[in-house]
Amino acid sequence: MPRSKSARCAGWDINLPPRDLRLSLHARIIAVLTMVLGCGAILLGFLAWQSTSLAAQQAYDRLLAGGTIQIAENVYLQGDVVALDPPVAAVATLSAYDMVFYKVVDPRGVVVAGYDDLSSRAKPTAIRQGVVIEDGRYQGQRVRIATLGRQIEGTQMGGWATIIVAQTVNARTALAWNLAAKAFLIIGAMSVLALLAVGFAVRFALKPLTRIEQEITQRRPDDLRPIQASPPLEIRNLVQSIDDFMRRLSERMAATQRFIADAAHQIRTPLAALDAQVEVLSNMPPSRRTPETIDRIRGRANELARLTGQLLDHAMVIHRADTAKFAPIDLNAFAKATLATGVPLSLPREVDIVFQPSDVSPVIPGDVISLREALGNLIDNALRHGAASRLLVVVGAGEDEAWVEVLDDGKGFEGTPSELLRPFAKSLASTGSGLGLAIASEVAKAHKGSLSFEREDAMTRVRLLLKRQEFEPNGMS
Repeated sequence: MPRSKSARCAGWDINLPPRDLRLSLHARIIAVLTMVLGCGAILLGFLAWQSTSLAAQQAYDRLLAGGTIQIAENVYLQGDVVALDPPVAAVATLSAYDMVFYKVVDPRGVVVAGYDDLSSRAKPTAIRQGVVIEDGRYQGQRVRIATLGRQIEGTQMGGWATIIVAQTVNARTALAWNLAAKAFLIIGAMSVLALLAVGFAVRFALKPLTRIEQEITQRRPDDLRPIQASPPLEIRNLVQSIDDFMRRLSERMAATQRFIADAAHQIRTPLAALDAQVEVLSNMPPSRRTPETIDRIRGRANELARLTGQLLDHAMVIHRADTAKFAPIDLNAFAKATLATGVPLSLPREVDIVFQPSDVSPVIPGDVISLREALGNLIDNALRHGAASRLLVVVGAGEDEAWVEVLDDGKGFEGTPSELLRPFAKSLASTGSGLGLAIASEVAKAHKGSLSFEREDAMTRVRLLLKRQEFEPNGMS
């Protein structure tokens, strides 16, 4: 078996398929057309042989029939005996191409001339209407036999005489092969010309693919603009798919770059503060090290740990938006379980927590992990920065959508919805990383839903709206 080639790039081994398994589109088209033209040439050759054989046979059958009629005209009645004037001209015409045998039988059945053992299967009624020609064998050779009846009129010798003429088929076979060979030559030449023309046409038609290939090859890795070369109609959808893929890849790369830049900026601040607190503590004499200083350091460490966790959660949510497979989720049971795990065992204040399920128990297609992170962040935000004494988690459902609402009696958010949903944006009424609402918004978009805010009756309402429509297995509708 052929050995596959391998290349080494950036420390990774890349196995390339054998060359014979990587046929070009040009070679495949030529191979298919070669088979089609070959089959067509064989079929045309067969039809040409049939036509030439028929033409040769008809031409020689006319000569054979004419010779038989000439011999019949030379049969006459002499007295009471049927006689034959030797048909020199007719025999000479027929024997110029093949061997000729004949026989003349009078009305009594007596052979008056020719070969006694020459016979015909033609019926008497048929030969009285005209010449009957058939295939046969005589003296071990293939022959064509012509049979004709002639009426003899006389007082005693009345009736029908039978004239049988046989001719070998060598000349007509040679003529058929000669005509067929010329037809084969024409068919072969036309097939070769057609194949050359197709090869040229395919190469010309595939030139736009070469231009597209060159354009993509010459681009920098960060150049994800749409392809500029005009594609043929047949591959326009393919090029549009490539452009759409590059657009989504560009958006994902831009989001990743923004996330990395924001994460680096956000992590740098608590790290600097933590370093400063540790420096202050290390320079203090042991007698002056107070629990307040240690608590501040512990708080900074907890803040950094929470920020790191949310950063990882945000990256995970962005990744799963296009890759996670959706499964049916009972929203009542899901929201109840998330609330139970999202509320800590102890809180710094007394908070009344209420769960209100939907009456219809809606089932939605979704990613359990991403939705748990989204709802968990909403509950955590409400407990940390909102709820003064009351927190509600409400599940609702409509005909085409379902939702989970987190309500608290805190002061609410300050800022526009676009500002609140931007990563690392913070409400003026709260402290934190500003990632919780961004994570919930990303999850809502991945589920074809939305995240909204509302302030009503001294309660802040955050609604996670989800569609109840069917989704494809890869998570896209």
